[in-house]
Amino acid sequence: MSYQIPQLYGEDLELTLVIKNSHFIANLRHTVGRGECDIHLNDMRKKYPDASHHCWAVVAAAPENSTFWGLSDAGEPSGTAGKPMLQVLSHCGIGEVSVVVCRYFGGTKLGTGGLVKAYSDAVKLVVEACPREIKRQLSYIKLTCPYDLSGRIEHLCQKHEAVIDERIYADDLTLALVIPIENILALEQDLGPMPLANILPTQDV
Repeated sequence: MSYQIPQLYGEDLELTLVIKNSHFIANLRHTVGRGECDIHLNDMRKKYPDASHHCWAVVAAAPENSTFWGLSDAGEPSGTAGKPMLQVLSHCGIGEVSVVVCRYFGGTKLGTGGLVKAYSDAVKLVVEACPREIKRQLSYIKLTCPYDLSGRIEHLCQKHEAVIDERIYADDLTLALVIPIENILALEQDLGPMPLANILPTQDV
């Protein structure tokens, strides 16, 4: 399965939303796993130690994998920060991402509805500005075929974005391939009419 992730190359993306003199500093990071989310939160606490709140939400794997979702209101009224932040984050189509919003209170209370909107809008602001790339899950497979089919087989490998990692020469030719998981079925279907062309069991990279 493929999905979008932040294209940030180790950098954070940070934007600020100002509402009634309260500053909501939204910092987005490419985050793989909950452990990296904890690091992100600690980094933001160090960067803005005098902020009144450090609220966060994370989608630390594929976007639809709720096992790796997380959130915290960090002292704001229950349900006014982490939940709306996660609502935006989990529906934006990006995986492996965390957002920490650091709030500096501006002297005017926003009320629960105002807080929900502010934290949602802060996350929307940084998510919409985030460049994205596709993360493709790869698999390692081996394919055996007679030598006289090797040219056609290698052409199909190119067609289905399978990279030949190794050629093993024996009675038949065996190709060790690294291929996007979602392309394996199409490769198998194209190989179907060819006699003696077989894919051996796969292994995720």
